[in-house]
Amino acid sequence: MLVNIDINKLSKPCSAKSSHSLMKRQYRLLKRQNRDIFFSLALTLCPCIASAGEAVSVADFRRFVSVWDGDYNNFSQSKAQEEAGRAQNDRNQPTFLFIRKVDLPAFGPETYYAEWRDANQTAKVNRQRMYVLELDQAEQKLRLNLHIWPADKPVFVAQTSGAYLDARKLSGMTPVDMAGLKGCDVYFDVGTHDFSGAMKKDACAFPTPNEMQIYSWSQMKLTETQFSYLDG
Repeated sequence: MLVNIDINKLSKPCSAKSSHSLMKRQYRLLKRQNRDIFFSLALTLCPCIASAGEAVSVADFRRFVSVWDGDYNNFSQSKAQEEAGRAQNDRNQPTFLFIRKVDLPAFGPETYYAEWRDANQTAKVNRQRMYVLELDQAEQKLRLNLHIWPADKPVFVAQTSGAYLDARKLSGMTPVDMAGLKGCDVYFDVGTHDFSGAMKKDACAFPTPNEMQIYSWSQMKLTETQFSYLDG
């Protein structure tokens, strides 16, 4: 959602090879409190993850869960792309993202609902996700367990859209209601002012209609004011 390269300098220098490999991949940075989402299709920074220094703590986890809830948009970046003369189909369209903590015991105590909406057609829901946050003592990481809405259940999607305004729409939901995503957890290290995370390489696979596997490698970076992520 929002790419601001000055703000998003990563903690490790990137090699030319790793930078080049991210060309034309979609990177998003979301800024909190009236909050900008920025997208780029040609970011050349690599998502280097800061190496973990000390073991993650309960205090780290409390700080981690405190920064997710919020409203976001990508208006600043969308306008900048338009003013730069990018073609309509080559720039990111205005988008809202709403993240809310929700009470769904079947998922876990730190569960967050995320809903993306088209800012030009606010009734149009682009994406829904459930994020379940955990302190993983075995991995010594902060973990985001990702749940996505099943694509083959449009009625279920319609019934739950808008849950950021009315969480009762999610009442009774369990992980069984979601599309299965084994191996798609995102593991975060703790930095001084940020949390940097990634899925394990070659762990998150999506089936396709022709029964081939497509592997995803999503990476995220989170601060008190911004949330950035790369869908790979």
